[in-house]
Amino acid sequence: MANKTSWDDIPSLDKLEMDWDYKPKSALDKRSFIRLKQADISGLFEMKEILVKVSTVKKVYEGKLLDISVGGLSISLPETLEENLPLKVGFFLGTVRIVTKAVVRHTCKSGEQHITGIMFVDLNKDSSAFIAELYASKILYLAN
Repeated sequence: MANKTSWDDIPSLDKLEMDWDYKPKSALDKRSFIRLKQADISGLFEMKEILVKVSTVKKVYEGKLLDISVGGLSISLPETLEENLPLKVGFFLGTVRIVTKAVVRHTCKSGEQHITGIMFVDLNKDSSAFIAELYASKILYLAN
């Protein structure tokens, strides 16, 4: 029986080193998705602010959108929510209604408000595609 060759047995190619672990240079390099700030979205939809409703088992909250990506959003809320708390999130981007399951990823206090990072869970394909297209719309909007 022949010995099996492992990928680790193969030497690196000269001047094409592959034996390193990539370490991002900044926090932006760590992000999985491009985020759009509230000002960008407000400009696209000609709205001063975008309200987001967040529902837990116990209560419904209303907050203001701070940024959004295909992976989630951050909002300003009047109360703090626990990390890993399951939620339902709903909001309008223009005339498009987005409602999805979500989970609280982090929260921090900023003055009287609580900045809450929320990760989408099971965001439907149409909503995901719409949010992804907002970045291209922003670029086109700024070009004009």
